[in-house]
Amino acid sequence: MSSRDQTDEKLERLVSQVLRDQPPRRAPASLEARVLGELARRARLPWWRRGVAYWPAAVRVPIITACAVCVPVVWVLSLWLAARLLSVTRSRMAGPLATLRDAGHTLASLGAATSHIIQSIPREWLLGGIIATATLYAVLFALIAVGYSLLYPRSQYSKAHLT
Repeated sequence: MSSRDQTDEKLERLVSQVLRDQPPRRAPASLEARVLGELARRARLPWWRRGVAYWPAAVRVPIITACAVCVPVVWVLSLWLAARLLSVTRSRMAGPLATLRDAGHTLASLGAATSHIIQSIPREWLLGGIIATATLYAVLFALIAVGYSLLYPRSQYSKAHLT
C-alpha cells in the first residue's frame, strides 16, 4: 500500500468519525407534521387502494394466479393472430407491399448518397457551416426580440398602467 493510499484511508476514517459524532438533527415541525399526516392518510386507505402486498391473501392469490395464466394465453393468441394476419395480408397486399419495399430501397439509396456526400466534405467546413448557421439563428432571434420590443414598448404593461 502506498503512502498516498494510507493517507487517504486515514482521512476517510477521520471524516467518518467526525460525521458520526455529529448530533442528529430534528426535522422541521412542518415537515414532520406533513409526513405523519401522509402516513396516517395512507393507513386509512381501503385495502384495494394500497399495493398488492397489503391485499388479503384470499384476493391476492386468485389475482396473481389469473395474471400468471393470462400471460401465456395472450402470448399464444397473439402469435396465432399474427400468423393469421400475415397469411391474409400476403395474398391481398402483394402489390402495395412491393411498392412500399421499392420506396424503402429508394430512400435507403438516397440516405447512402447523402451520407457519402456529407462524409466527403471536410470536417472544418461542416463545423464552420454549423457555427455560421447557429450565429445567423442567434442574430435572427435578437432582431426579432428588438423588433418586438420596439413594436410593443414595456410602458404599456407597467403595473402603474394596470391600476
